[in-house]
Amino acid sequence: MKKILIVEDDAEFQELYKTKFKEEGFDVMNAYVGKQALEILKDQKPDVILLDIMLPGGMNGFEVLENIKRTENLKNIPVIILTNLDGEAKTAKEIGAADYIIKANTSLAEVVEKVKKIIH
Repeated sequence: MKKILIVEDDAEFQELYKTKFKEEGFDVMNAYVGKQALEILKDQKPDVILLDIMLPGGMNGFEVLENIKRTENLKNIPVIILTNLDGEAKTAKEIGAADYIIKANTSLAEVVEKVKKIIH
């Protein structure tokens, strides 16, 4: 079973994505802030990470992404940025994001398809 970590502070989005990915056969882990995501990653190695940029708690998605890409046993996990900021794709890709999805322009089904493409 493929594992996905969804890092999203919006509980409604979190629940929507969690439900959809479970229906698609994924084992879903959730984090609402960056530090929580990094704690999960100490013990778990998901096949893919969906990561929002705007996160509360003092650590944004770019900082989480940088941390992942600097960590030897995590750096090869594909990270897909899932955000409503449309001007940050270049920065995200430079740091190491595998893809950049704008929530408002992308259906849940399209997000699932992009995730499946990246991990297969």
